[in-house]
Amino acid sequence: MIHTAKIRFYAVFGLAFASVMMPCSAAADVFANPELAQCVMESPLREVGAGLDAPSAHSPGQPDPVVVPAESRSTPCSDNRAFRFGSGLSDITGPVALKSGAGWEDTGQVMHGLHQRQYARAFAVESPCNGKRIMFVSADIGLMWGSIRVGVLNALAARPELASIYTADNLMLSATHTHNGPAGYAHHEAGNSLHLGFDSLVYNTIVNGIADAISRAHRNIEANPEPAPISIAEGELLNTSINRSRPAYAMNPEQERRQYLNVKGEEVNVNKTMVQLNLRRANGNSVGVINWFGVHPTVMGPEVPYVSSDMKGFASLGFEEIMATEYRGDPAADSFVAAFAQADEGDVSPNIFINEFPHPDPRRGGGETPMDSNAISGTKQLARALELWQSGQPLTGGVDYRLMHVQMNEVTVTDPQVLASLQHPPELDTAVKQTCNAALGLSFPAGAEDGPGPLSREGLACSTLPSTASNGTIDVASATFPFSILSELLMCKAQKLPGLKLDCHAEKPVLMFTNAGEVFSGLSGTLGKLFGLTLNLEPAVQPFQVFRIGNLALVGLPWELTTTSARRIRAMVLKELAPVGVNTVVIAGLSNGYNHYLTTREEYASQQYEGASTVFGPWSLAAVTQELRKLTASMAEGTALPEGPAYPEVTPVLRRLPYVAGDRPGTQGFGAVIEDVPVSAAPGDQIEARFQASHPRNDLMLNDSYAFAEKLDDDGRWAVIASDRHPDLLYTWHPEYLPPMPLDLPFTGAPEATVSWKLPRNLAPGSYRLRTKGVASPGGAWEGVSGTVKVEGVQASCP
Repeated sequence: MIHTAKIRFYAVFGLAFASVMMPCSAAADVFANPELAQCVMESPLREVGAGLDAPSAHSPGQPDPVVVPAESRSTPCSDNRAFRFGSGLSDITGPVALKSGAGWEDTGQVMHGLHQRQYARAFAVESPCNGKRIMFVSADIGLMWGSIRVGVLNALAARPELASIYTADNLMLSATHTHNGPAGYAHHEAGNSLHLGFDSLVYNTIVNGIADAISRAHRNIEANPEPAPISIAEGELLNTSINRSRPAYAMNPEQERRQYLNVKGEEVNVNKTMVQLNLRRANGNSVGVINWFGVHPTVMGPEVPYVSSDMKGFASLGFEEIMATEYRGDPAADSFVAAFAQADEGDVSPNIFINEFPHPDPRRGGGETPMDSNAISGTKQLARALELWQSGQPLTGGVDYRLMHVQMNEVTVTDPQVLASLQHPPELDTAVKQTCNAALGLSFPAGAEDGPGPLSREGLACSTLPSTASNGTIDVASATFPFSILSELLMCKAQKLPGLKLDCHAEKPVLMFTNAGEVFSGLSGTLGKLFGLTLNLEPAVQPFQVFRIGNLALVGLPWELTTTSARRIRAMVLKELAPVGVNTVVIAGLSNGYNHYLTTREEYASQQYEGASTVFGPWSLAAVTQELRKLTASMAEGTALPEGPAYPEVTPVLRRLPYVAGDRPGTQGFGAVIEDVPVSAAPGDQIEARFQASHPRNDLMLNDSYAFAEKLDDDGRWAVIASDRHPDLLYTWHPEYLPPMPLDLPFTGAPEATVSWKLPRNLAPGSYRLRTKGVASPGGAWEGVSGTVKVEGVQASCP
C-alpha cells in the first residue's frame, strides 16, 4: 500500500505541452490535449492508497441488489435517444481575504489568498419528443442555501428570454460542498452566525454568476438545435474515499450491509460508483460532462488559508484544460464544461488515511501538504472521468421533472410501503412516526473526523449520558462543562418543555433548536416574526425534486445523505420508476437548499456527528422517503401534484460590519516588487515574487485573475500560461495585521501580495515572469510585474 505521495504534483494542466514527446493513442480522437490526458490517466498519484479497496462484487451499472425488477410499460418517448443540450459556466469566486469557509463553520479560519477559483457550471437538456427541458447547475460552493435559489429564480424571472423557460420546477441547483469558499450568503441566520453575519458581496457574486452560467447554457442550446444522443457511463473509483462514521454505519442491519460486499467478502461501506453523462454533438463537438461521485471536499481543511474549490474544482478545471475550454468565449459556440457534482457524501471522506493521521495532519489525504492531497484526490477523480468519457451507452427515454416543498417538521409517516420497509430493532420503534421541530444535538459541535470541533465529542446520546447526581459535570473532549444546567434545560430534558415539539427527538440530547420562528409562533402566535424579520435559524420548508433524463433519475435533496440512507432512497426510486424505463438513480445531495444530514433510524441512535445533525428527528429518512415517493409516483403516472407550501423568502438579520476601503501604496507604490523571482530556475522548482498590493475585495477579478505566470514568446510578447484558477499558482494576500477572526478591518495599511508558482516538471526552457494586478481604493487599477527568470534543465514527460 502506498501511503504518501513522494512526488509533489500540484497540478496536471494549464501548461505548454508542445515539447512533450510521447506516443499518441486513441485519446487523440477525443481530447484536445491527448498528451495531457494520457499523463493524468497514467499518473502515479492514482496509486496512492492502492490496496485500500477491492472491486465490488456488485457491478456498477446494475440495479442495487435490494431492488426487485419491475414489469415495464410503454410511455411517451420510451424509444427516444435524441436530446438537445447546451452548457455554460461563470466565475463565482467571492472575496478571497478575511473570510471563513462555508462548511467549516470555524471562526478561527481566516482565508487570505486563492488556491483555485470557484465556478458555476450549467447544463440545459431537452427531449424533442415531448419538448420538456431541465437545467442542472453544479456550483463550487459549500452549501446551497435556499437564499441562493430564491435569488437565482428572481434573476431569471427578470430576464424575458429566460423567465418562461426556467422556473423552480425544472431548475436544480447543486453545491459541490467545497468547505473553503467564502461564507455568509444565507438569508436564515444559522448559515451566517459563525461567519460574523450576512455578506451581500458573497451572495450577489454567487447569484449573479449562477444566473450568468444559466444564460450561457441557454444561449448554447438555442444556437445548436440539432439533437444528438447523450451517453451514460458508470464505473467504480477505488482507493479514493472511506466511511468516516463507521460506528454509525455498523448500526445498520447486518443482512442489509452484507448485500454490499467487495470481491474479498468485505463490506463496502461507501458508494464508490461514479456516474457520468457525456455530451457530444453529432458533428463531433464536445459540450461537456456531468458526473456524480459522493465524497466530502474536505482535503483543504480549516487550517488552509486559501479560498479553494477543493478536489472537485481541481478535477473540473483539469478536464476543462484538457479540452481547451474557452472560459469567456461566445456561448453560442461550443466550449467544454466539466461538472464534478456532488452525490451521497454524508459519511464519506477523501482523507483515506485519517485513521492513521487524524486531522489536521495533512498526510491524512495521502500527501505531504493539503495541496498535495488535493491533487491526489482530484487526479483520481479526473482520471476516472477521462476514462468514462471514452465509454458509455446512449440514454433512452424522455425528459421530465417534478418539484414539491415539504413542511418537514410536520410529517407523520403513514405510507404502508414505507412503514413496511423499516428494519430497525424494536427498541428504536415508536407507535407514531413523526418529524419534530428541528434541533441539533450535543454531538453537533464535535464535528466529524474531517474537522473535529473542540467543544464536544461524537456519540453523546440520552441513553448514554452520565448522571448529574455525582458532580454535575461532564467531560467533553477534555473540557469540563456545567452539565446540570445543560442537561436539565438544553439536552435531554429540553425535549419535555411544553410547546416546543421536541419530544420526538429520542436519543438526541437537544443542544439547540433551529426552527426558532416555528417554536415562538407555536408558543404565542405573535413572536414568530419581529419587525418583519424571521427569527428562524433555518427553514422548516424543504424542496424535493426529481429530474428524469432518459433512463437516469436525478434526485435533488437539500441534505447530506449517508451511504445507507442513499441506498434505501435509490432502491425506492428505482422501484417506482423502473416500470417507465429508469434503471439508474443518482442522489444529488445539497441541492436547492441545505438542512444538514439525513441518517437512517439505526445510525441516528448512535448520535455520531451526522445523527446529531439530522435535525428533524429519528424518523426523518422515513418522512423523506414517503414524500419523495409521491414525487416519483407522479412522474411514473404522468400526473401533477401540489407544490406544497412556498419556500420562505426572508431577510437576514445578522450582518457583517461594512467593509471600509483604506488602501495605502506604501513607500514604492502599488505593484512595486518587494521580493523578486530568482534569475534562474529548473523545472520542478518553486518561485515567487512579493508585491505591494491593495485589498482584493475592491475587485473580485471575476472571469479574470489576480495572478499570472507568463512566458516570453519568440515574437517578444508575454503569453499567459497559468492564472489563479490553476492550483500550482498561489495568490497570497498579506495585510499589515491579520486578525484572529475573519473581520473586514476598516484599515489594512499597506498590504502586500505574493504570487508563488510551482514550476511544472515538463516546463519548456525559456524566459518566464510572474504578474499580479488589483484595484486600490483609493488609487485605482494597478499592476505589478516581476523580473525575468530563465528556466532551463531536464524536462520530465509529464507535469
